[in-house]
Formats: sequence, structure tokens, C-alpha cells
Amino acid sequence: MRLTPEGPVPGRPASARRALLGRLALLLGGGLAAACPARAVPTELFGVSYPATLKVEGRTLQLNGAGVTYRAVAKLYTVGLYTPDKHVQADAVIDMTRNAPLQLRFVMLQGMRIDEVGKTITRGIELNSTREAFFSLIPSIRKMGEQFSHIKRLNTGDVFAIDFVPKRGTVFYVNGQPAGLPIADAAFFPAVLRVWLGARPVSQDLKDALLSYRAPAVLEALE
Repeated sequence: MRLTPEGPVPGRPASARRALLGRLALLLGGGLAAACPARAVPTELFGVSYPATLKVEGRTLQLNGAGVTYRAVAKLYTVGLYTPDKHVQADAVIDMTRNAPLQLRFVMLQGMRIDEVGKTITRGIELNSTREAFFSLIPSIRKMGEQFSHIKRLNTGDVFAIDFVPKRGTVFYVNGQPAGLPIADAAFFPAVLRVWLGARPVSQDLKDALLSYRAPAVLEALE
């Protein structure tokens, strides 16, 4: 069946149309939100509050978008992306790393080992890099692994942040404390960003949410 902006399809009983519209309202409301919550870009997400702005190295960044990561149906952590200026194109965000600070901010919704995060980042870098580029990043990936080895575990409510500052590099923070010295490789943070914003992201829904993407209105229902 097709729904049109002009009105109901002729020939369909009114009761059937009302039932369909009811199902469609449920889909657009709670049903769709439960299935794909990462589409929305609220500042309050599953009880986690993301401020509209924050500062990195004295520069004010604003919330570009926020979403949630799942394992099966379990919520693992929320993610917020902070940038100097809001953008809906991934390439534009990644290009900012040439001269501007950025932050990826994670808030844990359940405990997990830090090496799981490390594996996600490493695998995502590999999926979104050429073979040559990936091998050139291995020294930085190893430095990340060394820093993570001192953290061991992230607990529910912990804030895990990845900051990038031009000319300094990438710094990992747990609850505001640096995990180690900056990783200076300028190519490392763009590669980390592509884990969530690249052509093969961890989740397309999460990528859309971080870029404040809004899906078009649903105009068709099941036949």
C-alpha cells in the first residue's frame, strides 16, 4: 500500500486505513526509536548528558552529533563527536584535523575490557585504510595498545575520550586523566575517526547520528 501526502488511497476501507496509520505512527515513534535509536541526535541519550559545548586546549567545540553502540540488543556505550563547526559530511569532519582540535567522547553504559575498544579501533582502521596506510599506522596502534594495557577495564559510567590537538597528536583520557603521552602521528586520529565515520563504519546508524543525519519522512508502508 502507498500513503501519499494528499490523502488516503481510494478503495481502502476506512478502518483498514486507520489501522495502517496507527501502525505507521508506532513505527515512526517508539518502534523505530527502539530499533534505530542512533538516528536521533539528542544531548540527553539513555540518561547520559552531552553538553552543547566543551573546550579542548582552550578552543570551544560543539556537539556535532551523538549516538549509541550496541552488542546484539545490549547498549554498550554512547558516543558524542565534538567539532569546531557542525558538519553533516564525514570528509569535512576528517579534514578538520589539519588545523583544529576534535574530540570523540564515550560514556560507558556497561563495563567492558579496554582491549575490546582497542580491537574495535584497530579493526576499524584496517577496514577503512589501504594496506600501505594501515601498515604505516602500526607503530601508533602499538602505542595505543601499550597505553590501554595500563587501564585494563572501563566501568559503567566511565568517560573515555579521544582528543586530537594539531601539532601534539592524539590523547586518550579516562575520566579526565590522560592514559599516556600524545601519539604524535598526524595520520592516526583521522584513521581513528574513520572507524566511526569512514566508508565501512562500526555502525551506519551511529555514523549518521554523529553527523546529525536525519532520515527522510516515511511515505511508504508494507503492501
